[in-house]
Amino acid sequence: MPRVCKVTGKKTEVGMNVSHSMRHTKRTFLPNLQKLKFHSDILNRDFSLRISTAGLRTLTKHGGLDAYVMSKSPSRLTPEMAAIKKAINKKVGASEKPVKKPAHKANRSARLVKKVEARKAATK
Repeated sequence: MPRVCKVTGKKTEVGMNVSHSMRHTKRTFLPNLQKLKFHSDILNRDFSLRISTAGLRTLTKHGGLDAYVMSKSPSRLTPEMAAIKKAINKKVGASEKPVKKPAHKANRSARLVKKVEARKAATK
């Protein structure tokens, strides 16, 4: 089983040990992975995941496995997490699809708005 976090995607990295005499020898940096069980309230079952401690903090911040998976798009999730999201969506049904957000409006100050309107009025 590869050493990869299911939440953050952290994996083994390669680097160098550098001695006092500046000799370089190759070494690996392993992620701090923990094997933990998470309960899905919607699916009413447990999932055993190998996640890093940073991934654990992320899940805690979002309020658990279900909330984290539902807040991310499937393209931003690892395949295992995307499968969990797919199962949750199937269980919940199509009635609770995410609402499409309106087009983004740029935040502009009142002073900038007046300046733009003045330019438009001057060109007319």
